[in-house]
Amino acid sequence: MTRLLRIICCLAVPLCGLFAEALPSFEVASIKTFDRTGQVGHGSVAVSGPRVTFTGYTLSALILYAYDMRAYQITGGPNWVASDAYTIAAKVEGDVARENSEIRLMLRRLLAERFGVTLHRESKEAGVYLLEPAKTGARLTSSVAPRTTMQMGPGHLMMVKATTAQMAALLSSVLNRPVLDHVGISGEFDFTLDSPDINMGRMQPSGDLTGPSIFTAVQEQLGLRLETSKGSIETLIIDQAVKPREN
Repeated sequence: MTRLLRIICCLAVPLCGLFAEALPSFEVASIKTFDRTGQVGHGSVAVSGPRVTFTGYTLSALILYAYDMRAYQITGGPNWVASDAYTIAAKVEGDVARENSEIRLMLRRLLAERFGVTLHRESKEAGVYLLEPAKTGARLTSSVAPRTTMQMGPGHLMMVKATTAQMAALLSSVLNRPVLDHVGISGEFDFTLDSPDINMGRMQPSGDLTGPSIFTAVQEQLGLRLETSKGSIETLIIDQAVKPREN
């Protein structure tokens, strides 16, 4: 990548330099280290009115949350960004809870100011899955639910009132690889999948569960299929990060 192109990519990301100053900020925020021994997943986030608490998040997971991206979309930075975990207890100004989209922007500013994070975006060619109708035809149930909901746990996932694009995004989390929506059917549907490969967002079998692989489940239970392919995906490259002071 040329120097000019790298600068252009960096300017597109608000965490770079002075652009963080234009982002909304938390009124106060404390950061403490967290012992992840025996912990699984990215951590947990809780919102209670104006208070937001991220528990057990690594810096890389915080960046993914702030930019609404997946694990396969982030690289770079020192080794500790994916191992050292933190709890961040923050409060927004006033007494009213904020939309998740605004919380993400506030987190971006906090990462720049407290972790010294700078990064840039790059597109790269990578392996992807295409979500397509199976030869037997898609078997999708049109939704009559009032709103979109999602549940996922060991061996089971469910999405209510969701598009095929939203289902593809959820499968990306399970497979830890981009899943592109090539179903070609519009509308909102209720999806249910059962497979031991579904394990809190990580594709690894649940030891006490039996059943078909995620690939077989998608075909038999939804009438869709996952085909391997190549595609261009957007990634975040961490250029710099420093460990924060606890407070």
